[in-house]
Amino acid sequence: MSNDSVNLNTFPSNKYEALAFLYLQSQDISNLSPEELIEKYYEVYRKIYSHYRDARQNNLDWIKTR
Repeated sequence: MSNDSVNLNTFPSNKYEALAFLYLQSQDISNLSPEELIEKYYEVYRKIYSHYRDARQNNLDWIKTR
């Protein structure tokens, strides 16, 4: 019997990934190696995620409407 279930993983899968990707699109990354690119992506992702998390914890006004 075949397994008919399909599991599609899409990118970006959340707003943090999408924002990190959009940010990197606006940067000159042409001289980055693949290793440097993934490091830069995760650096940007962590900054975006941390900022959002901190804003939620501090109950900032701009985050209340999101």
